[in-house]
Amino acid sequence: MSAEEESQEKLPESIAGRYRIRRLLGRGGFGAVYEAYDQLEERLVALKVIRHDIEVGTQAGVGTGSSRALRSQAHPPSSSSRLIDPLRKTTLTTRTFSDTKGAVDDVTARFKDEFRLLTQLHHPNLAAVYDFGRCDEQDSFYFTQELIHGQSLGDFLKGKPRETIVEIMVQLARALDYIHTLGFVHEDIKPSNVLVCAPESVGGVPQAKIIDFGLARVLRRPSELVADEDDEEVEVHGTPGFSAPEKVRGETTDARSDIYSLAATLYTAIRGQKPFPSRDFREALRNQRDWRPELAGAVLSSAGPVIAELIGRMLQPDPNKRPQSARSIVLELLRRESAQIRSRQASAEDRKEFARVLVEHLPFVDRAGYLDILLTRAVEVLRPEAVSEPGRLPRPARLMRTVFVEAPEGMGKQRLMAEVRREVQLGDGLFVEANCWGGEGGVGPFGPVVLQLATALGERSSTIRRYAELVKAARGRRPDDVISAQLIEFLISAAGENPFVLHLSDLARGGETVRTAVDHLVRAIDHNEARILLCVTTEPHTKLRPMVEGLGREQLAEVWNLRPFTKIEMHAVLQGILGDAQILGDLTAMLDKLTGGHPLSFRETLRVLIEESILVRDADSWVLRGSSVAAEQLHKSLAQRSEGRLDGLGVSAWEIASILYLIEAPIEERQLAELSDLRRERFRRTLDRLESEGLVVRSATVGSNLVTLAHESVREAVRMRYGDALNETRLDLAERIDELDSPDANLIYLRARLLDDASDGLESADALEAAANALFKANQPQLATRVIERLITRLRRYGRIPALPRLLKAKLQLLEQGAGALDDPQREAAHYQAGILVAELLGDYRAQAIFRLGLVDRFALDTTRDAERALERLEQATATAKLARDKILELRIAIRRAEILLNSGEIEQAVHHSGEAMKIVDYDNAGDADVMHIIGVRIRCLSLAGHFEWARELHDFAKPIAARVPVVLRRSYLSGIAFLAVLGGEPECAVPETRQAIEELRSANTTRLLIPPLHNLGDLLLRTGHTAQAAEAFREAIRLSGLHGYDFHVNLNRGFLGYTIARMGEVEEGAAMLAEAKAGMLQIQGEHVAQQQLRLLDAELAHLRGQSPRARRELEEMLADFESAKEFSLANWAKEALARIERDRGTTFIEAPSGLAEAAVAPDEETVRTKPVR
Repeated sequence: MSAEEESQEKLPESIAGRYRIRRLLGRGGFGAVYEAYDQLEERLVALKVIRHDIEVGTQAGVGTGSSRALRSQAHPPSSSSRLIDPLRKTTLTTRTFSDTKGAVDDVTARFKDEFRLLTQLHHPNLAAVYDFGRCDEQDSFYFTQELIHGQSLGDFLKGKPRETIVEIMVQLARALDYIHTLGFVHEDIKPSNVLVCAPESVGGVPQAKIIDFGLARVLRRPSELVADEDDEEVEVHGTPGFSAPEKVRGETTDARSDIYSLAATLYTAIRGQKPFPSRDFREALRNQRDWRPELAGAVLSSAGPVIAELIGRMLQPDPNKRPQSARSIVLELLRRESAQIRSRQASAEDRKEFARVLVEHLPFVDRAGYLDILLTRAVEVLRPEAVSEPGRLPRPARLMRTVFVEAPEGMGKQRLMAEVRREVQLGDGLFVEANCWGGEGGVGPFGPVVLQLATALGERSSTIRRYAELVKAARGRRPDDVISAQLIEFLISAAGENPFVLHLSDLARGGETVRTAVDHLVRAIDHNEARILLCVTTEPHTKLRPMVEGLGREQLAEVWNLRPFTKIEMHAVLQGILGDAQILGDLTAMLDKLTGGHPLSFRETLRVLIEESILVRDADSWVLRGSSVAAEQLHKSLAQRSEGRLDGLGVSAWEIASILYLIEAPIEERQLAELSDLRRERFRRTLDRLESEGLVVRSATVGSNLVTLAHESVREAVRMRYGDALNETRLDLAERIDELDSPDANLIYLRARLLDDASDGLESADALEAAANALFKANQPQLATRVIERLITRLRRYGRIPALPRLLKAKLQLLEQGAGALDDPQREAAHYQAGILVAELLGDYRAQAIFRLGLVDRFALDTTRDAERALERLEQATATAKLARDKILELRIAIRRAEILLNSGEIEQAVHHSGEAMKIVDYDNAGDADVMHIIGVRIRCLSLAGHFEWARELHDFAKPIAARVPVVLRRSYLSGIAFLAVLGGEPECAVPETRQAIEELRSANTTRLLIPPLHNLGDLLLRTGHTAQAAEAFREAIRLSGLHGYDFHVNLNRGFLGYTIARMGEVEEGAAMLAEAKAGMLQIQGEHVAQQQLRLLDAELAHLRGQSPRARRELEEMLADFESAKEFSLANWAKEALARIERDRGTTFIEAPSGLAEAAVAPDEETVRTKPVR
């Protein structure tokens, strides 16, 4: 019997009960490849099975010649160890979904790595991959991929003309370029791993296919290299004569190693013999070192001088002398070869194909978080016993076994589930799926599920025998209601034998019967605690909402809504395909503007950028030609595409789009429905279709959805369509808002803006004034100040001299009711400067004084840097206030002077001036807001001077007045009570008022004014021991301070956050942060009190770090300074810190002599003793 007959005799009849084996295609060091027939999918496949007789750690051959090779200093062939996905920041760990454990862990890991890598590659010159699973017949694993009918590369190229050789070389170089672009290397290019298929059509070109990625791995950066591997354990896997010299020597390999192997492969195929014949790696390496590039011209003359010279350079022993990328090989061939080849290969059609291949399967980073949650849920459901294993998180009290993923078309539902399927299969789990739209069999769309489970469980399964009629019906064509009624029982019984993940897609397209069946299935899975994870993907639809919301309320299912990419996700996706290109930031910003992050629009636009040569890849980098003619035309082309989509959706879509265009901001879906003329059902259906087309974006908020146009091209489409008619649309929409008669502040603002945009002259002035008053009354100063700015602009442009009194009134209203509400403090200051000029023209001294006082407001001008300039302005304000004979205004100016002196460290003077200003309470015509401001500063002065009893009495007196004053106007009071609480040793007393103020400021949407209360709240919580909450408050204050450009507040809060982090145990990290904050505060010459606070925190932190002598010395020096400057509150702080150090002396935490007993410490002091025992 021949060897071939013997091999055929040993062939298994079937594998996994699903694949009928037809013939053996080949055997290798790790397994065998068969031609098989997939009975479920009804197609021929190549089925690869790993050998079950390999011992862990055995060096198995790969292809024709692998051997134990020269030891390496770099990577062990874990080239074979578990791959780290280069397109994601975290390692994807394969979870286990079965109780079965393989006996060949290393080999299995290598096999799974190959499958995982292949699922990420989609290119016409690579074989497609299908399924992964366990092969019980051979106690091993398998995966299936596209069956390629083709010749070996050497057989195909025999006698072929030069043009054909060039064509094949370009294809192979492009395939390698694609692999390398995604961050992988093949590691085993050789003649037996390249097949050439016949053309798919008459006049077409043959297709070369690279196969066998068993050695492929992730390109590693130098920082990822392992330096301390045991040389004895390191091996090299490859093929002598085809593996690059640096690989054989065990050095770091990269894309240039694949280029070398490609050259050796082409050399062999063209000439008919290997370039470096050898028995082993050592002999091959000697021959490779002697290679001279000029030899190629003589031995490869049939391929032409260009190919010969290029292969000669690709075979250079030194990787630095080879072409540095596969892309450079493609470009060189296109440039140097015949005009016929070049014109065909460099055409627009070629760019289009490259763009399609690259963009069709983008790196999976955008939904990676969802994937991780689903896989964790799968472990909890399929292997509940694993959740209780040591080191795992506790199992949730109620485990929901169903997840609904709702998202419009193109948002990534199917890609997400494809990733879930792959990881479940790799984890030896069972994944079955079906489409709810269709199914002509006896059990409708569930037929494929029944057949997949029947195949997986096998004919000997008790479940399959019990439900044989159901399986038979699934293979039939006529429905059988009696049999179908057993479906849910069958699924639960099957899960008892083999737990599985069930994916049902397109539920919205299924009929009422299917929806009812899914509802029953969800309830049955939960009731029986079946080991089934049910994942249902669907587009949103009104007919599904009652069922989905009902299951959610009953906690039978989770409902997920996939949303557009964030800018961070877009950046990560682009980084996955473009690498660390310099253009990433600009390209991300461009795509965000053009697509709004909608995945479908993102992919389409990225493809167009490549097709139109706006995003161009040269040999080694990507270039963004943003200022090219093509880029300018792109905006118009995308707008025309959006216009065509809107036309396809009809008049209703145009109405919604025009409203969103005019609104210029996200709006609640409920309000949008009220503003449209559409019936509720038609509106909902149209909005769903707009979202599915990527024309609008829904953003989930608490209790509602916010809707906005998806990207700039949609806005441009509306602008192109309506043009001059937009003003008429604005007036119609304003009238519609008027008819609603809604008190909603956003609608009031929107109506005023629409009328202003549509009017000429002073037509809209009255409406703007009325809107501003209404918004101030509704405690919405931010919106009100926007309206006032519009009014000021219109009065200045059209009002001339007669409008000056009205202009002055608007500017005064901006200052007195909206101070601090504008986003830009410099713009606010400019309004006050202009107000002084208008007041001078009108001879209004009081207004002049008010504006000068406003300029000293800390949120309009940083008085800390130039206290003298601020005091000079206050002198001018006082002079004009006296001319106006306004005693209340004089007192307001006096209290502001006290504030500036206080911030400059002149505490005694501040106490004096604040005492003078307190005379305001004797005036009946003094406003509550002014009284609050003065009392707040006075409390702060008294607290810093150590007069706590006086400060507390004043606080009690002020509480009833504070209740009557809006939060925007009692900020000084809030700051004062925070100082009193902290310095007076009663921090918990001020927490409720501070929290309430923060909530009121949030409601008013005045983020700039939130910064001081957030800092005060953090300080109060820190003093009461709530360090985690304090850290959150400081972090939010830092974020808002950075957003508005307040360096002082950034440094102050970073200092406090550093101290808080140290108190929470991260001592060194906190110390570094506090040191940076101190340096930053000194650089900007921040407030005296703030600088001293950071000094005190730094000294206390030195104590936490075990540097008690330094802490004690610095605190004693500060104490002397504070007492001499009569800064009694800071002196008390220093005394308390010194006392804590003394109490801590003798403990094991800080400078503890060996054997000394630990001193008793009060519970509230334990939080500062965080230095661990080493």
